[in-house]
Amino acid sequence: MSGFITFLAVIILFAVLAAYARKMQQGGFTSTEIKNLGQRAWVGGILLVVVIMLASSIVTVPVGQRMVIYNYFTKQFSKPLNPGYGLVLPVIFERYLYDVRTQVYTMSGIVSEGHVARADAIEVLSSDGLKMDLDITVQYRLDDSKINDLHGNVGPDYVSKIIRPTVREAIRNEFALHEATTAYSTKREEIEVSLQERMRGALDKYYIILEEIQIRNIQLPPTVVAAIEEKKAAQQDAERMVYVLDKERQEKERVVIEAEAQAERIAIVNEALSNNPNYLNWLAIDKLNDDISLVISDGKTILNLDAMQAD
Repeated sequence: MSGFITFLAVIILFAVLAAYARKMQQGGFTSTEIKNLGQRAWVGGILLVVVIMLASSIVTVPVGQRMVIYNYFTKQFSKPLNPGYGLVLPVIFERYLYDVRTQVYTMSGIVSEGHVARADAIEVLSSDGLKMDLDITVQYRLDDSKINDLHGNVGPDYVSKIIRPTVREAIRNEFALHEATTAYSTKREEIEVSLQERMRGALDKYYIILEEIQIRNIQLPPTVVAAIEEKKAAQQDAERMVYVLDKERQEKERVVIEAEAQAERIAIVNEALSNNPNYLNWLAIDKLNDDISLVISDGKTILNLDAMQAD
């Protein structure tokens, strides 16, 4: 809008200068014309000031933002403007835009990842006295229903005043309760949940809503990392051995069950033999080739198979 006003002022100035030059070529101004010109200049100047004031009072609030409006004379806040157009006099009111969408703040040991142009990892001490460097990302948003309070009590510098120091203090206090090895391996999710509860209360009083905190990396001394990896490998070996022993136990049970079933089958056959002495003879004959018609069963008895089949 300011660019349009400047363009309009330049056009008017050129028009006035052109009229003045044309009049001078015609012989100049008479005293009456000079008097009228002075009156018109006052009116034109007033109109120009009014136009400039009105034009500069037109404000645009982008999507996802709110405009805080503070009256210099009454020292009171007006209702924040929602996205769209509005009319706010610049001389009477202070105007400031706030982004109420989800914002992200990262502190990282890698320069290109964080919001500070240097290595910005958070250095903490565990309960067992070990130093850890943490990369942290915080997702948050401003409470749009309390945006006037935020502007009055904190101001636009809420990141450096509130977000950064609150996050760093909460993380140091939380990790001081845990050993380095458990924080690095088994308790990371538990720590994140506890951190969210701790930080949510700390940020709420400054009209900032915490959405999520992510522990992106935990850097331990190399000797500690090696010890943790060795412990993990030992645990994996132990779990693998438990699996092997379980498989062997299952195989043993299978062999026992199979042996018991075989014993039951043998017992059934023995019982059948004791009740039917000729069962083996019949079983042997049943397995003979179809072309055999005569069999000597015990060296003394001759069996005529054809005759038996005919009967």
